[in-house]
Amino acid sequence: MSLLPRAIPATARQQLADSLAASGIRLGGIKPGTRVTLLAEHAGAAWELTYLGHGNVWRATGPGSEHGVGVFTHEAAGHITALVPEPEPAVFPCIPRTYAGVSIPQVIRRDWHSPLADGWRLGVRSAVAAR
Repeated sequence: MSLLPRAIPATARQQLADSLAASGIRLGGIKPGTRVTLLAEHAGAAWELTYLGHGNVWRATGPGSEHGVGVFTHEAAGHITALVPEPEPAVFPCIPRTYAGVSIPQVIRRDWHSPLADGWRLGVRSAVAAR
């Protein structure tokens, strides 16, 4: 069984920095409390790149890859730029998502100012007050 590295070789770090810079990704410093995890930022999203060794293999952790994905140095930039999450469309921008701590169903959010929604809100208030 192999051991994980304790430091990032200067050549591996430089190769990663060059690969990311070509795609417009800014590579930051080492993550506080670690020795082998670098921070990167792309399109406002924070990424962590942990050096795994074995021929410049990294674990990329970020939006869409919360548990990390193994990538080679030359694949890291493509992975980071491909997984930029699209913002959720605001279907009902002025209507809250919850009411008194209860998630609002889409049918109620769609007709928020209708008698149906008034009855739903009354039911929620009654149920919450009964607790």
